[in-house]
Amino acid sequence: MSPIAGSVEELLALAIRHLNAGQHSRARLLCEQAVATHPPHPAIEQLLAHISLAHDDAAAGLAHATASLALRPEHAPTLIVAAAAARALGALGQAADHCAHALRLQPERADLWFQLSLLRHDLHDLQGAAQALRELLRLEPQRAEAEVNLGIVLQEDGQLDAAMRAYGRAYRLREDTFGRIAHALATPNVGRVWLDLDALRASLRSAPA
Repeated sequence: MSPIAGSVEELLALAIRHLNAGQHSRARLLCEQAVATHPPHPAIEQLLAHISLAHDDAAAGLAHATASLALRPEHAPTLIVAAAAARALGALGQAADHCAHALRLQPERADLWFQLSLLRHDLHDLQGAAQALRELLRLEPQRAEAEVNLGIVLQEDGQLDAAMRAYGRAYRLREDTFGRIAHALATPNVGRVWLDLDALRASLRSAPA
């Protein structure tokens, strides 16, 4: 592909059109041309981060996202890309930090609260995971799987009564959550053994909200 004359904005617009058309190689070449011929531009670096992640190159994705954030640190979409790249690399703490930063900018993003809860759970930050799940449920109170996850986190934190309340809310929202709930309660050191699954269902139905 021969170099194309144009401003960085023109190269960016053309690269986005190629990317939307599934022509990732052409989009990457245009971005690389912009990098070589123009001053650093955050949107070019962000687009390169997207392309790198699409091709399972998380290291390059994180490098480009970091370069973009150095120029535009309060840009939530780039923070989300950086979080995804860091998570793919196993840098869970960094991923959680980027996700939390994005949520400070876009606190109504339920999907980000869910991602943050998973990251904090993986980091064994049980209180942080529970807080993220409660924020998610504030936005989407009918999200049964979030109630199950909250129950699991509270159970792991030794708060079994609170966990049972969360499990009860989940079961009353969607009875097909019962399998996950029963599996979670079957883990060692729970303190209660449910040999009668019908009794467990009855307990979940009547658990306080």
